[in-house]
Amino acid sequence: MPRKLTKPNLSVIIPAYNEENSIESCLKSLLTQSYPAKEIIIVDDGSTDNTREIIQRLAKANKQLKLLKGKHEGPGVSRNLGAQQAKGEVLILVDADMTFDKGYLKELIKPIQSGKTIGTEDGQQIASNPKNVWSRCWGTYFKDYIDQEKGYIFRAILKSSFQKMGGFNSKYGYADDLTFYYDHGATSIRVPKAKCYHKNPETLNEVYKQSRWIGASLNNTLLTTPLINLLAPFLLLLISPILITLLTIKKTIQTKNYDLFFPWMFLFIITRYFGTLEGIARKVYLNKNTR
Repeated sequence: MPRKLTKPNLSVIIPAYNEENSIESCLKSLLTQSYPAKEIIIVDDGSTDNTREIIQRLAKANKQLKLLKGKHEGPGVSRNLGAQQAKGEVLILVDADMTFDKGYLKELIKPIQSGKTIGTEDGQQIASNPKNVWSRCWGTYFKDYIDQEKGYIFRAILKSSFQKMGGFNSKYGYADDLTFYYDHGATSIRVPKAKCYHKNPETLNEVYKQSRWIGASLNNTLLTTPLINLLAPFLLLLISPILITLLTIKKTIQTKNYDLFFPWMFLFIITRYFGTLEGIARKVYLNKNTR
């Protein structure tokens, strides 16, 4: 069992790739936490927009903020870089398109402080943009884990445990936050009172890019089987009319947004489907799984 920690120093690590529309809100919600972090490390993952300039402007007035420059190699690599520089006993691993309740960090680290676990996951995630039509199609992104204790990703983790497990494995791409579970069978504890907000894609272009990244990161056995993986993109293209129809119906029922069925959900699923298809092709033919 890990030892108890009275008041551990926290190092927040945020990978950021072209997050000019989200990063300021994310950082401001972290700077006003009831349990302040010792440092907030933002790792620029090769952004081509104004992400760096926004961070630099905020850093002039907030010594907690530290900007590191990385190459465009994905969030796992960026988090590993941030962890190497981190001085805190506990690492907080969040995304640039998230915002947080004021008591988020305080609640998130309680089980770690008591020595109950090496790491935790937030207990509730809610879409920060539920009125946007494409966000509604994606899903309200509400997750309430009050009746479930086990988590499979780590929002907070002891730095010593992070280092012992070797950090994140970039081969998982979009799903690299599952590295500790995939490679080591490690699980976290969900904290019901740790509440955060996650931004869903707001345009079809954003939906397409996010789906492409997810498709390139799929860890399906068929996609690693010789010959079958080479044919997979063509087969998925061939049966796209049938699958798109079925997926549109399924997603409408799942989200209970029946008023969006046509044309919004239909357009949304078409975009997701072909974005995912391009991502699979990128993985199969180019071995590429970054955004």
